[in-house]
Amino acid sequence: MRIGVDVGGTTVKIGIVDNYKILDCYSIKTNKDSLFDDIYKSIKEYISKNNINVSGIGFGLPGSVNNNYIKALPNVGLYDIDLKEIHNKYFKDINLYSTNDANCAALGEHLNNPKYHSSYLLTLGTGLGGGYIYNDKLVIGANCCTGEVGHMFIGSEFNFKCTCGLTNCLETIASATGVTRLYKLFSNSKEDITAKEVFDLAKSNDDIALHVIDTVSKALAHALANIQVTCDVDVFYLAGGVSLAGDILLNKVRKYYKEYAHYGVKDTPIEISTLKEKAGMLGSAYLW
Repeated sequence: MRIGVDVGGTTVKIGIVDNYKILDCYSIKTNKDSLFDDIYKSIKEYISKNNINVSGIGFGLPGSVNNNYIKALPNVGLYDIDLKEIHNKYFKDINLYSTNDANCAALGEHLNNPKYHSSYLLTLGTGLGGGYIYNDKLVIGANCCTGEVGHMFIGSEFNFKCTCGLTNCLETIASATGVTRLYKLFSNSKEDITAKEVFDLAKSNDDIALHVIDTVSKALAHALANIQVTCDVDVFYLAGGVSLAGDILLNKVRKYYKEYAHYGVKDTPIEISTLKEKAGMLGSAYLW
């Protein structure tokens, strides 16, 4: 058995995995002050209660992690943590693996569709992350930054400041935060609105919301076109909360991608993730 842990800003999803299938899963609340102790205690209890043998535990983490050392989980508010040290308090004889959560989602979605040998997944949530699979293997990079396409420069039309400290990153537009930011800008409003509400307005033919979708779709299509002449994958996947907007977003991204992409890669399929919130658990369980 393998255990895959997908750490989010509000909840942690924990999957018990075997033979590329999630056999069982549960979630616990993300508590900054005791996060990893909470996770390990719950896993230890599950293993004991169900009398299972576990070969390893994999973590998908929403931030920067390298060699099981967590540099930053900004959405959780945790920094500079030696995950291996915590792991050894609970499971000295079980292997530990970890990487960015978007990498895990990319691997999980890829494993779920074995007809492709290379893929690129963009996860559109509060921010925007990505993961790259080549020859059926996850590509992480020398600094574990492969897939950080949310911080791709997309031009200076809006000059939005990103949480990473840069300006005009892709995720300042193509994310839930970006959708609401654009709607407020275009409508000249200070009223709070969610990304889902913007998409619902677009489905009701609201002109401003449709303009937001158009702007987001163009930014995503440009990013995919740039990624594809670098990586040349078999398929793109869109995942995360924003992707749940469905065809109103997907069809626009496909349309603009065909306009922007190099002629050799114009026909690359762009699909919505089928595993959705389970992709991260499956991928983190197969980091080894």
